[in-house]
Amino acid sequence: MINLNNKNAVVTGGTRGIGKAIAKTLAGAGAHVYALYARDRKSALSFEEEAKRCKFKITMIRGDLAHDETFKNSVNQLKKACEAIDIIVHAAASGVHRSATELSDRHMRWTFDVNFFPIHKLIRELIGKMRKGGRIIGVTSPGGSRVIPHYAAIGASKGALESLFRHYAREFASEGIIVNLVCPGMVVTDAEKVFPELESRLETTLQYTPTGELTLPDQVAALVMFLCSKSASQIVGQTIVIDGGKGLIA
Repeated sequence: MINLNNKNAVVTGGTRGIGKAIAKTLAGAGAHVYALYARDRKSALSFEEEAKRCKFKITMIRGDLAHDETFKNSVNQLKKACEAIDIIVHAAASGVHRSATELSDRHMRWTFDVNFFPIHKLIRELIGKMRKGGRIIGVTSPGGSRVIPHYAAIGASKGALESLFRHYAREFASEGIIVNLVCPGMVVTDAEKVFPELESRLETTLQYTPTGELTLPDQVAALVMFLCSKSASQIVGQTIVIDGGKGLIA
């Protein structure tokens, strides 16, 4: 078993979907998880009650990281609560589903203001608190390097995230801080449910996935936890795909 006792973990988008699964998995291994979220107070309260029942150490921190004031409040709470930080996971994601030529400047800014800029700002603020042996992990998607219909804005932000994290990996490795990304295939969460033509996309995904199954949030979380272990210390600057083999075919 991976032991994360006495570790502090920060998870953006940590109260829903993949982020929630990651937060639960890290907390289940003993970490004190600080789950950041922007707006959905109902989901956060529900998760807070679930964490109490499971006796997990999970602290909810509300604050839209895209806005300076709430960003500063969230960072101040983290700095006050944590003498040191061991793990940062960027799982927050959103964006506009339109073809490339239909994307306005506002659409692009909104998407990058959730998927890209906040994690760079957050790491700049918190890197001084990270201990040797720390981990920074981003959650990306196949759209970061491949074309998916109606995914231009999100795909561009994920591609930028992957590039940024490769640079992080090179710069932080000498300090003992390991950076990687995980790239799930299609994972059905509330975020995925707004995707255009979802049923058709689900059917196509299953058709081209060798395992015949969709990736589950808990499976993504298990991969993240492995990357937080000592056994993964030589995995540096990689984007690890977890998609049931779909990327092999289409």
